[in-house]
Amino acid sequence: MPLDDLTATNELLNAELPDARYDDPRYLRWLYEENPLGDAYQKFAYEDGELVCHYALIPQNYRDETGLMPGAYSLHAVTRSGTQREGYFMSLAREIYADATADGRRLLTALPNEKAVGAGVKHLGWRLIGQMPVRLSIPTAWGGSDIETVDCTPELLAGDRFATLTADIDEYPVTGVTNSWTTESLRWRLSRPDVDYALHVAPDVIGVSTRTVQRGVPAAVIMKLLPRGNRHGPISARRIVAAACRRHRAPVAIYGGLNEHVVVRGFEPPKRLRPSPLFWLVQTLQDGDDQDALRISTYEFLDVDAF
Repeated sequence: MPLDDLTATNELLNAELPDARYDDPRYLRWLYEENPLGDAYQKFAYEDGELVCHYALIPQNYRDETGLMPGAYSLHAVTRSGTQREGYFMSLAREIYADATADGRRLLTALPNEKAVGAGVKHLGWRLIGQMPVRLSIPTAWGGSDIETVDCTPELLAGDRFATLTADIDEYPVTGVTNSWTTESLRWRLSRPDVDYALHVAPDVIGVSTRTVQRGVPAAVIMKLLPRGNRHGPISARRIVAAACRRHRAPVAIYGGLNEHVVVRGFEPPKRLRPSPLFWLVQTLQDGDDQDALRISTYEFLDVDAF
């Protein structure tokens, strides 16, 4: 990615979607250029030398009962304030979907806010699945002797131990569509700049967590729950929740999404702690794939760019 495009994209995102991750270009360089599945698909629209619209797709592999489904995650569909009516985004979207289709990508997923749902469904062919459920989970125990918690330091991620711990995380059976997390792809995802992750390793499941503070209340964030080996549910997440809360010194855990095999008990957050609602969208790209019949069976925070 040319440095000028990277710098311009970082400036546009920081102007329109202010967030600490855009304080410098490291996050975008990691996201767009270091993914082991390939560089991001990107489109740009400039006006008088200024970037006014940008859109990206991040390569991901999904899988269902028949095997792998090469796909991508849609994000950073952003237009500079004052230029939204110029039609830049629709043009870039059609171009980027054509590129992904030509490369054999079969499935796109997205998790936009409510404002962006209508245009995606009406004008770009996305299918709305619904709002991503979020729940709070209170630890009911403080883990057990069979739970090992390790911090995802650069040394751990680069070493043989991480490869051993995660060797069997993509073997569990599926009845719908799930993200295919391998050791290589998980190593990349957990190396995101400026975020600290922890692994919670049990005999039957591996959990990924981080920490957040919502309205002054610290919380462990359950990012991902991966059955080990060929195991299938129902598997309780109770021990993982307890271990995550202990590691992050938090009285409660936040979990978003759904998991076909791992059960997270909890309740809907009160309004003051509830994140902005996000909505699942999917789109199939290849002829012969039935978009209306597609069913997402597992989709969690780690599968998107949250936290």
